[in-house]
Amino acid sequence: MKKIRVASFFAGAGGLDLGFHQAGFDIVYASDIDSDCCETLRLNKGVSTSESSEIHCGDIRTINYQQLPENIDLVVGGPPCQSFSASGRRAGGAAGRLDDRGNLFEAYRDIIRHLQPSAFVFENVRGILATNKGQDWEAIVAAFNELGYNVDYRLLDAADYGVPQHRERMFLVGHRTSGPFLFPRPLLGPDSIENKPHVSPREAFKSLKLTNSEAEGLKFEGGKYSHLLPEVPEGQNYLYFTAKRGHPNPVFAYRSRFSDFLYKAHRSHPMKTIIASPGKYTGPLHWDNRYFSVNEYKAIQGFPQNYRFHGERASVVKQIGNSVSPKIAYFLAEAVAHQIFGSEQRVELLAVDQQLTFDKRKGTKAAKTRALHSMVKRKRNGSAIIARGEKNFEFALLPRKSSVVGMNVTGSAKDGHHHLDVFFESEGALSAEMAIEVWSSARDFSGPPTATLNLSLFGRGLSAPQLLWNAVDEWVRSVSSFGSLFELYGHFTEPYPFFRVSQFEARSDDPVLQFAKFVSDFDRCSRYLDKQDLMNELAHVFEVKSFDELATHLRAMRYDVRTRETNIAIPHGKYMIAYPFTLPQSKQMNFSIKKPKNTRVADSYVTEKRVAN
Repeated sequence: MKKIRVASFFAGAGGLDLGFHQAGFDIVYASDIDSDCCETLRLNKGVSTSESSEIHCGDIRTINYQQLPENIDLVVGGPPCQSFSASGRRAGGAAGRLDDRGNLFEAYRDIIRHLQPSAFVFENVRGILATNKGQDWEAIVAAFNELGYNVDYRLLDAADYGVPQHRERMFLVGHRTSGPFLFPRPLLGPDSIENKPHVSPREAFKSLKLTNSEAEGLKFEGGKYSHLLPEVPEGQNYLYFTAKRGHPNPVFAYRSRFSDFLYKAHRSHPMKTIIASPGKYTGPLHWDNRYFSVNEYKAIQGFPQNYRFHGERASVVKQIGNSVSPKIAYFLAEAVAHQIFGSEQRVELLAVDQQLTFDKRKGTKAAKTRALHSMVKRKRNGSAIIARGEKNFEFALLPRKSSVVGMNVTGSAKDGHHHLDVFFESEGALSAEMAIEVWSSARDFSGPPTATLNLSLFGRGLSAPQLLWNAVDEWVRSVSSFGSLFELYGHFTEPYPFFRVSQFEARSDDPVLQFAKFVSDFDRCSRYLDKQDLMNELAHVFEVKSFDELATHLRAMRYDVRTRETNIAIPHGKYMIAYPFTLPQSKQMNFSIKKPKNTRVADSYVTEKRVAN
């Protein structure tokens, strides 16, 4: 059979190309916009592409069709997935096709229309099926159908095809054959014919050697949370340090982080998906409490050890993390070769109605987790997460700029009753009172609270809400093992708060404090509200003429205000405030803060403890 000529777009480091090349396809053209990826593709000519393959480096939307190769039989590619990813949903809603990156499939479709291949392959994240209530996916499938192709797609897990990593991806095949396209059956795991076990990380790493110098450079140390990793059991993450999982001195709220935060791989089971741009505490991390080496990353993703990557470590990790696993690509290529191009069948195929069980496995795991949480709750039996006993507080909240007045906090605690007086250095009349009740179990506000904090604010001004919540944040650190109020609340998309604001009384008609009271209601957070309503209340206070200016001031006060400008999934005319309090200084904003034109805004503060006994 003649060589099947393939053109690859969004080729990245060549993972999809490598799998098809290994299955006998002739990759004659590969394109990507990233310069390091292009150099990687050039380094691997003859390995992931043909020796004479043309490597094009540039934006797919600017490609000159007249310069594309002729007689292309198959087009393969996976447009960027960030617009459909879980991280986008956690930021306030996945943008999908509302984001320019979500429309790159249109450029891919137009090239398919021009080249008229016998078939094409489209790969993306699982989330692409659900963004904007499934309308994005319907539009994508319709766009391909309009070209005259039949479309079949499936979710497949790379672990089922030989890598030590659970990596679920959507694979779509467009074709002009009469019957449905059937996808390759898993070789490993519960859905394989012989129920063979998955490849473990330990098995995948068995031929790898780590030099002393490499090990030194992979140490996981320094920073606020690095000391916690050695305590994390293999296969677990930051949730190990939550009250819901039974930790005696909880450090995090339940679901306050991504699941890969402090995630340590288990040497005997496939790990969670590796990501392209990990942060300092982002897993998977090695069970020896270190980062993975580049060679280990190759093994996790299914690249051969002799595959060459161009760039610094961060770039190489990004290229590997963004890649399609070559192993799953190989078996998909074999299925394409047989059903579309008539080659010998070398892989078992899934029937159209044959269901894979990875979602069912997740359900089983979730049921076990719920049972664990119930057991932990019974065991805690109302035990407090706030330290009991007598304590006095005295600390200063000092402005980072000398031009802004400082503030002082005094208070005391006895048993479960705590009180703080918060006032400007110049003092003033009582301007607001707030009461916070804390429970031992998140979301369970039945029965009496295990601790109550009463606060009195003396003085007013644009800094008042930030001052009030900064004082609460400092109190949390003083009386618990939590690092901030944020940890007592959880992530805004799925909060598991240990506390509620039972009282917020502004002693004046000060609109800034009235706004702080409004936001302190949990039911008003993480919801889309009308911009104009807020403008009517606050525009004159900040002397602004647009909501963008107003949002800038509120963000400078550390309120997490989100709009369509920060997340395109938010409707026009709406805004959302993610948390019922101002963010702690340790919490990074998900957007930049422009300097307000009006200088009458709150400054950021640092804490100086004077007495803590």
